[in-house]
This record gives sequence, structure tokens and C-alpha cells, in this order.
Amino acid sequence: MRLGNQRPVKAAVLLCAVLCAAPQISAQVGGIPPPYEGWVPQDRVAPTFVVTEQYDPITATWRYGYAIANGLSAEQDIWAFCVRVDAWSTNTDGPQGWTAIAPSEATFRPFGPGMRNVLFMADLPTEFEGPYWSPSDYQIPPGGSLAGFADESPYPPGYARTYAQGYAPVPFPPLDDDEAYYAMNPIPHDTTNSQRGWTLGPTVYREVVTGGNRRPATDGFLGFMNLAEKGSVLIDPAPIALEFSLNRETVDQETLEVKLNGVAVTAAFLPGPADGADLVGVFRIGSSPLQAGKNVLLTSVEGLVPGTTHTAKDTDRIVFNVIADWDGSLTSNGLHNLPRPEPGLE
Repeated sequence: MRLGNQRPVKAAVLLCAVLCAAPQISAQVGGIPPPYEGWVPQDRVAPTFVVTEQYDPITATWRYGYAIANGLSAEQDIWAFCVRVDAWSTNTDGPQGWTAIAPSEATFRPFGPGMRNVLFMADLPTEFEGPYWSPSDYQIPPGGSLAGFADESPYPPGYARTYAQGYAPVPFPPLDDDEAYYAMNPIPHDTTNSQRGWTLGPTVYREVVTGGNRRPATDGFLGFMNLAEKGSVLIDPAPIALEFSLNRETVDQETLEVKLNGVAVTAAFLPGPADGADLVGVFRIGSSPLQAGKNVLLTSVEGLVPGTTHTAKDTDRIVFNVIADWDGSLTSNGLHNLPRPEPGLE
């Protein structure tokens, strides 16, 4: 995908590549020679991103709301951003002047080719000022912000890679779709030609990291899908994903009790679909017991000891750390269940 430098005939197919990084500008394209005359990077934006999530028990749907701001240090308007999701959507929407596209259950392919982005792009004029995309009236200028971006999915929150791309009057390539030309003059992919970061988005949790390893007979009652016993690192806001009955044990889910840093938070955990985490809770510094640095999660749940009629309790103590102001770097020891990048892409 080359959102910023394709010819108009490709517009319908190119609305899916380009959120959030630190407010200061850091060139992600780097000091490469221009692939052709007039080409300039489109990573000169300074996005910050706010996400909210709400669960509707009637429709069993999670609704994600996104707001994006472009810092004063930016040198370009934001004209597109996307969230690389790990699950399909039932509905997506944007504010006036923006187009929203997301993968449906029919189009989502978690392990192969297919659209895995929730894309938001400013509507472009139908007429061109020159041999390049004309600017949109709805772009987000430096110092500006915009809310009203939304995505709905049956899947609960997890970390999602984000990309924001700036507008520049980049001329269309002199040779359209000429593979030999592109091989000699590589154009940076939009995942590089943008500012990258992380946010929350719909996620299919597929693996249990630990069952706690305190009592083998009961460890399978409850598992943690993005936390190890100790040493895990989460970023704020922090999702915590739980799974019951790891080995098909009979577990009384109503007996679950969860405390975060000594405060009861059981009610904060909400359900996901059958093919992912059973419960996910999202915690934020300042509005929950979550704190920067060390955190302690205590859980207990009752079930039948396998092969008996005896009821026992599985108790676990999970110690993890939280980063309050992460710079968006991909390198972070201890982060589990991050989206899988495409080969060669971040």
C-alpha cells in the first residue's frame, strides 16, 4: 500500500494503510534518498490518542471510541490513521468528512492475506490541483484534534498497533505499478512512512500465559492470557485477560474474586466471545487501583478437583509492572499478546 503516492485510479483499494506515537516528532522513515523527484516523507505528524471502551451486554458488543490530536510540533496535517486489529468488526464510523473501513467477519483473515486494519481517512476532493492527491478539508492540522471515531466488535480490548500519516502533496510515481521501477526505487511502506504507536482495539486472545503454578490440582481453574506470574509489563491503559477451566475443569465462575493492589475489581471484568478470553478488564492510572510501576493482582475461584467431588479454591498472585508514559517503541520485554506484524513490517 502506498497511500500517499498512488495514482487516482487506485483510490478505492488504497484506503487501508495508515496511529499514535509520542507527541514529539521522530522521523521514522529516516534519511533515505527520495525514491523519485518530489517525494517527501509523510511521518511529520505528532499524534496523541485517547481510547474509550464500553461493553453492551444486550448485544454482547464492545464499542471503541477514538479521539486523536495532532501536536503543535507537527509539520503536516493528519489525513489518515489506522488501528491494526486482531479481530473483526460489526460496525465502524467516523466524524463528518472521514471515511471508516474495518474488516468484517467475512473479510477478516487472522493468519493470511486480508484486511486487518480499522482505517479512518479524511475524505479527499474529487478534483486534483496537480499530479498528487489534493488536501482534504477535514484533515487534522497541527494543534488540532478530532473525536467521533468508533469501532464495534464482539471482541474485548487488547493492544493494537497504530499508524498516523501526514498529508503532503507527493507526486504520483512516474511509473504506475512498474515492479522493476519500484525495485530500483523502493518507496517506504505506510507502516514506516507514518508515526507508529499502540492503543486498544478488538483482540482475540489465543494463548494462556500461565495458570499460576501454585497448586497443580487447581491451577487449571483460572488462567491469565496476557500476564505471567511475574515480570510482565503492561502499558496504561492496561487490559487483563482471564480464561476459566484450562483443562476442562468444572469451575464455578460466580465465585471469582479479583483484587488489584488490595482493591476489589471483580466487577470490572466483562465477557468476550467463546473463541477468546472469557473475561477482560481494562484499568487506567487515576481512575482505578492501577499504578505506575509495580502492581499486584490477587485472584480466587472455586471448582471441582479433577477426578473427585471435592470443591477447592484456586488462588493466584500475579506481580506485573505498568508503564505510564510509553514512547510507543516496539521493544518491550514482558508484553504479551501484541498483534503479530506482517513479515517485514512493524
